[in-house]
Amino acid sequence: MNEEEASERRDGEASEASGHEAHESAARHADEARVEDEAPHVEAVPQVGDEAPGVEAVPRVEEEEFPSLDQMIGTFFSEPALLPVVVVVLGSGGAFGAAILVLTVIDRNPFAAAALVLIAGMTVDISLRARKEPAFRNLALLIGLVWAASVLLAGVAIVTGVAT
Repeated sequence: MNEEEASERRDGEASEASGHEAHESAARHADEARVEDEAPHVEAVPQVGDEAPGVEAVPRVEEEEFPSLDQMIGTFFSEPALLPVVVVVLGSGGAFGAAILVLTVIDRNPFAAAALVLIAGMTVDISLRARKEPAFRNLALLIGLVWAASVLLAGVAIVTGVAT
């Protein structure tokens, strides 16, 4: 009988344990449901193509085209508030161009001369394209102004003795 009592006792403990676990599991699910109910509900924003049958479609807004490089450069020339940016671009580009000019003419550096030839070739190409197509006019104007700033700054460097 001791074996039977021990077997019954183990079965009873097992059923109590499973009953206790089931109770805890149910309590956890109830807590999670309460948290979900308390969470703020956010309505979905209707998207194009999400229309329900019989409901009018959301009108599609025409997107503007992204401006070309020439149009963006033209904005800097046409807006008076952006002229300081143009001055900074001309100063920094002119300083690099002046360095290449000084290294080529005064120091007779062959690598600077090669860079100068390549940059001059690209400038001629953009200038010729700007004469044919108006899409390159502002870019050609900016490059021409950088060259003018380069020559001016190189002249200043030679006259002041910085480039000797």
